[in-house]
Amino acid sequence: MRRFIFGLAIVLLATCGTAKADEPQILRVEFRSPSLSAFWREPINIEASVLLPDTYYRQSDRRYPVIYWIPEFDANDLIDPLTERRWQRAMRQLHFEVIVVVMGVMFNGVAQEFADSANDGPWGTAFAREFVPNVDARFRTLASAEDRFLAGHSSGGWASLWLQVNYPDLFGGVWSISPDPVDFQSFCGPDLALVSPGNFYHDAEGRSYVLHDVDGQQTYTLQELATTSLWGPAQFNSFEIVFSPRGANGEAERLFDRWSGAIDPKVAAYWEQHYDIARVIGDNWETLSPQLQGKLHIIVGDDDNFRLNESVALLGAELRALGSDAEIDFAPGADHWTVMDWNGGVISYMLHEIAQRK
Repeated sequence: MRRFIFGLAIVLLATCGTAKADEPQILRVEFRSPSLSAFWREPINIEASVLLPDTYYRQSDRRYPVIYWIPEFDANDLIDPLTERRWQRAMRQLHFEVIVVVMGVMFNGVAQEFADSANDGPWGTAFAREFVPNVDARFRTLASAEDRFLAGHSSGGWASLWLQVNYPDLFGGVWSISPDPVDFQSFCGPDLALVSPGNFYHDAEGRSYVLHDVDGQQTYTLQELATTSLWGPAQFNSFEIVFSPRGANGEAERLFDRWSGAIDPKVAAYWEQHYDIARVIGDNWETLSPQLQGKLHIIVGDDDNFRLNESVALLGAELRALGSDAEIDFAPGADHWTVMDWNGGVISYMLHEIAQRK
């Protein structure tokens, strides 16, 4: 099925409910990206799974809104039964149907964040300018910005918000859930926007940046997360590969020394200038203001395990000062994961808000 060099290769994954074998509701797609392949000098695919609505085959002339869902770090694009039930239950209860495209987020062990990167390639361009038009061509989407939406959780929350801000005329709205730092004045604690950003592990008084685990009872430090946890080192390496400039050795430059925590101010300045969403919005607000009207929705637990509510609060203050109508919700008592249950379930809440526009 990979013979389609610049198209979508479709692979049957599963059927749902009473769907016929030749009418699958879940399909896996692989798209050969010209821009990423040129960057890496080898064939590179963007991968995703597509969940089709119940009526997709019965109403063959009907077109549907589309939602691009971007999962968290180290997740895959496969639609498991729980994910399928969440989307299908919400659509059936609301009597409102959409095509759901669940994106693959990992490439060479890196969450590519769907941002153009000096080290990782033009993932934002490839998604917005290549992948989205091919989905519109292959599936019966309503191929307009008013009917094309973004959503995601954690790293996917950051990526979805990044895409909305950088391609505001392509998407009709974003629901960014527990996003990775969206204002680099608090990158899980450290302030990367300072001229001398100091230390990644502790503040100016020597107090360690503290996080907490799932049940909120046990605490650990940002240093422990970045150096000794099961997945933290890979997460911070991923940030550096996407956000950092390329060094003289051809590798992504490190933001901070893993042993001492000392932050490289030049790398921090590069991150803040190029990938700090709050700064990107602020620097371009005159142009972005009409393009983002009614489109920004951010949801985070007020007890986020990685202090991501702090950066959301900072971005919220910036947006209010700019006069934005962004909807920013802090789920009471929710952490990084339980936020998905907020207000009857984030997926249902999001679909309800989209349906209200129709």
